[in-house]
This record gives sequence, structure tokens and C-alpha cells, in this order.
Amino acid sequence: MKIIRNTKPISDIYTGMKSGDIIVNREYQRAGGLWPNNSRTYFIDTILNEFPFPKVVLWQKIDIKTRKTKTEIIDGQQRLTTIKDFIDNKLRLSSVSKRFVGKTFAELTDDEQQAFLSYEVSLDSIVSGTREEILEIFKRINSYTLALNRAEQRFATYQGDFKWFISDLTDIISPYLNTYNVMSDRDLSRMQDDDLMAECCLQYFDGIKSRNAAKLDDLYKKYDVSFPDKDGVYEVIISAFNYIKDHLTTVFENCEIKPYNFYSLLGALIFNRYGFVCTKNIEGITPQNLFCNNTNTIEERLIRIFSAVDNKDFNSEYSSMVIASNASTHTIKNRLERFKVLISALQE
Repeated sequence: MKIIRNTKPISDIYTGMKSGDIIVNREYQRAGGLWPNNSRTYFIDTILNEFPFPKVVLWQKIDIKTRKTKTEIIDGQQRLTTIKDFIDNKLRLSSVSKRFVGKTFAELTDDEQQAFLSYEVSLDSIVSGTREEILEIFKRINSYTLALNRAEQRFATYQGDFKWFISDLTDIISPYLNTYNVMSDRDLSRMQDDDLMAECCLQYFDGIKSRNAAKLDDLYKKYDVSFPDKDGVYEVIISAFNYIKDHLTTVFENCEIKPYNFYSLLGALIFNRYGFVCTKNIEGITPQNLFCNNTNTIEERLIRIFSAVDNKDFNSEYSSMVIASNASTHTIKNRLERFKVLISALQE
């Protein structure tokens, strides 16, 4: 068995698929058309924006009767068939593609079409391989996959409005979280930012509850087909985040803000300005219809609070916040305690 590693432009691959020189072997490949439209759009948008995608694996073999080379797709069927369908104008891009929403291939400009067709696809071409070796390669490709965590499973399972709503939020908020070490590169690569944003949405809808992965799954499922209030919820969350970015960055520069405390801080800001949809377990606290009662002093107060957390100062005036940030940070008891401390600071 010999493997040739090279690249080919999309135009050559498309021509091969149209002519039948590049085919899918249905004996071991899954049926085509498994990707929903949003996933197909996301993939095409990847190419249009010149981002890389994983290599395609092909098997080249000679047909003795025709003396022609035939190429079977071992890995990459969904990607290549999506490319072919797009060029054949069988795919109109959804709103997942912000730059090219609503367009077919024919509706791209000449320069955009040229760039798409010229995009170089990374290939592993297997020559002189036996069918047994090919099946073994296919098996190994599909076995070397890192087990998906819950956030990644949701991203793979749901393709509707709520998933892409969360994606829009992370596009804006995650770079800030990464810059100030709220989340590491690894956290972002494993989609923990998506998980955090979904938690923040659930807090706005349902109030303060213990962390519950099943509840997040239900949220994705409920709004998968349609998320009618997404513009309003987007405004709530982004405006609270913008308040953090515009007025509280010094807090992030001086303190180590963990994701669970970002969740609590964002929730406190949202509640004080907009309230929560459900306030069942929040008694005696009324929103002020503004983010903070005194913007000039809030940074100093929050730095004192989070510094006590950083130093694990159980004897400070913020000992309850320290305790609630030290263990079992996702329980309703500790989430509620952190929320009360932060609301008190915002309303002081």
C-alpha cells in the first residue's frame, strides 16, 4: 500500500465527481444527505472564508476492463457531496453564513466563484491498496475520535436557531473571556464557551437553578426549530456583556474570574437591568432597571469581592462569596449566594 499526500483544487474534484471518476463506495459508506442545511452552509462558509477543513482520503484503483483509474472516497463523502451540490446550485446558504446568506453558487460574484473553485483540498490518495487495507483504514479513521463532551454533543446534534444563536454570542464574547483567562484555549476548543452562554440564557429564562445538563439539552431542543425571541434575548445578554467590557475590565485585569463567577456577574447585571423571566427563588430583591447604581465605584467594590475569592479570605466581609466560590460552585445554594453578593454591590 502506498499513500500520496497532495492537494487538489475544488474544480478538479468537482469535475471528477461529475464524470464519475470519483465515486462513493456504498458498501461501507453511510448514505448521503445526512448533514442538515445549516451544517452544509457552515461547511461551505468555511471554504468561502478560506478556513481549512480536515483532509479527504481517497482510494485510487485501476479498472482492468476499461484501463481507467477510478477513485473511491474513503473519508470525506459529506464534505465532497456538499461541495458538488453547492456548485450545482442545489444548496442555498442559510443565515449561518453571515456574509453569503441566501446565496447559491451562481449568485456569488465571479471573483468569489473563482476563489471557491481554486480552493485547495488536502488529500491522502491511497494507491495499490487491497480492499482489506481500505476497510481497515476506514475503521481506524472512525475509531480515532475523541469522545465528545456534552457541549460538543449538543453542537453536533442540534442544527437549528438556538445552536446558531449561541454561536453568535460566543463569536462576540469568547475572545474577551480568552483574553482575560476566564477560559483557556483548550476550553474554547472543547466548546465550554458555548456551554457557558447556554447556562447564561437558561439563568435569564428560568432564574437561578443548580447546573443541570439535561435542562441545557431541553433548551437546545425547545428552540431548535424556531427561537422567536432571539433578537430580544441577544440584546439582553450582549448589552450586559458590553457593560462588563466598557466599565469592568479592570476587575478582569486584577482578579482571576472563573467561568462560574462570570456566569454570576453577567446574571446579576441582567437581573438588575432587565429582571429574569422567572424569579421564583429570588425573594426581596427588585431590579433597578439599570446595570449599576454607581458606575464610578463598582469596579473598586468588585475588585475587593473577587480579590477575597482569589485569596480564599474566609475572614473577609465577603466570606459568604468566598465560600460559595470555593466548592460545589454550580449548586443552587452557592449560585444564589454569589448572586446576592453581586446584586448588593451593584445596587449599593
